[in-house]
Amino acid sequence: MQDADTRPSDLPAGTQTPPGRATAGRRALPAGISEQLSDEAPRLLDELHVRDDSLAQQAQLIRQLQTALQRAHSTNQELALIADRVSDAILICDVQRCITWVNPAFTRLTGFTLTESHGQQPEELLSGPHTDSATISHINQALAQGDSIERLEICHHRKDGEPFWVARSVQRVIGAEGQVSHHIEVLSDLTDRRRAEAEHARRLEAEVALANKAEFLSRMSHSMRSSLNAILGFTQLLDMSVDGLLPDTQRRQVGHIHTAGQQLLGLLDQALEYARLESRPLNLRPQRIELSVLLRDIRNELEGEALAHDINVLIDGPPLTLWADPQHTRAILLNLMRNAIKFSPGGASVWLQSRAAPNERVALIEVRDQGFGIEPGDQERIFQPFVQLDTVNGRSHGNGLGLAVSLRLAELMHGRIDVTSTLGRGSVFTLRLPLAEGATGAHTPGTHHPEPAVMLPPLRVVHIEDNALNRSLVEALFAAYPQVRLHSAETATEGLASIERLRPDVALVDINLPDGSGLDLCRRVRTNPELKQLPLIALSADALPEHIARALQTGFNHYLVKPLQIQRLLSILATLPSTQAAPPTA
Repeated sequence: MQDADTRPSDLPAGTQTPPGRATAGRRALPAGISEQLSDEAPRLLDELHVRDDSLAQQAQLIRQLQTALQRAHSTNQELALIADRVSDAILICDVQRCITWVNPAFTRLTGFTLTESHGQQPEELLSGPHTDSATISHINQALAQGDSIERLEICHHRKDGEPFWVARSVQRVIGAEGQVSHHIEVLSDLTDRRRAEAEHARRLEAEVALANKAEFLSRMSHSMRSSLNAILGFTQLLDMSVDGLLPDTQRRQVGHIHTAGQQLLGLLDQALEYARLESRPLNLRPQRIELSVLLRDIRNELEGEALAHDINVLIDGPPLTLWADPQHTRAILLNLMRNAIKFSPGGASVWLQSRAAPNERVALIEVRDQGFGIEPGDQERIFQPFVQLDTVNGRSHGNGLGLAVSLRLAELMHGRIDVTSTLGRGSVFTLRLPLAEGATGAHTPGTHHPEPAVMLPPLRVVHIEDNALNRSLVEALFAAYPQVRLHSAETATEGLASIERLRPDVALVDINLPDGSGLDLCRRVRTNPELKQLPLIALSADALPEHIARALQTGFNHYLVKPLQIQRLLSILATLPSTQAAPPTA
């Protein structure tokens, strides 16, 4: 055993210091390090430790970069997905505002692909005859001064040349060095809004034109009636003069003057009636009409005219009850019958027949004549104002307004007039009007009234509608259902009050109401916890898919487009549970 003070230099050459026997103040040398390198060992070890720490830091930095790259890749994917799905067109332009990228919405809006757009400025690509050069200059000037563009409306042109309106926004993107690196542009399509504004302007213009026409006809009528008053008055005085004062030839001439004056007066009356129907709503008073009684009255009223033309008038049909305005229904049938009598040859017959339309709650009233007939190309023209057709003898009758007025009156009562004709065999004019109850006729004492095709449970219904005719139609619909209690309201305010007071089983709501929107009413109903489950059915003439979707999203359970689909409405109501069998008091 060596002494405790034996130094490493006393050991044989090549012999290492045993572990744990290092000289005081020195580190133990790693295996393979000779004594001659012992002075470098601390430095080498320190350098190894530094490099090891540096490698660890680099590895950590690499992991952080990988994580950042993954996040950036995910963010880029999300941004790309958003850019692909948004409806607005998005462009990325370089410093010179040349296009470098566009999203799919840009291609859908303009028709230009990325390949076709790359390297071109938006103004060069999209400008056309309808593009305002002053607006383009304003955009360029604002961007040159460092300003942004926010929703500037401008007309551009698609690839096929069609003009379209957009709201254009341009933002500069500043790089790390404080300079503009690129531009981002957004084009929001305004075509639908502009089209709606143009349609609204055309509607207003048409309403103003109709009002001006009605005012003109009214003033003209007033002036002409003053002259006609003198003409007809003096011809009557001459006709009432003592026999022998006027020769027979002149008396006949005075009669012709009087007849012409009466025709002119009738033309004025019909022209004013037609203008009134077009310019403002007609004050209709629909009610139950026993059709068989009305047809007999019309035949009796026209008996003298029919005898004068040697025409035989026949009526036929089962008992039916209409829901219409009696005065205007009578006026329509009188006009159709007078035309049939005038255009039928002597000795012919004219039929006035009625029947119920199969599977519809509609009455068909036919006026059939044995006249010359109407050319196929003229069967639509005859309903236009002031259109007159020559008869077989080359003469025309009337002033061309009777059928136009009759058709408009029928439409206002939710009906229409159809015509079929065969040359040489006559014509059939068919007036369609809604039945008051049941598709097979009115209930009369001693007869069995058939049950409705669709059975309804006892229901309390609130109907909110500002149009009187539409309210009357719903009233006629439920006339066959005594178990249904109907409450009508003309405004959103009245309708909401009725809903809150009556707690109905269902509410039928028009969308466009005079004091607000049916959508707002729906929102208020849905915010009421006690009415949250109330079935709401929208009834509207607006058939745009996006408006229907908006109404359903607002909270309506169903959306029915006018003209009302009666069978569909009844089918929906038949599935509703009734909260109370007994209807409440009003």
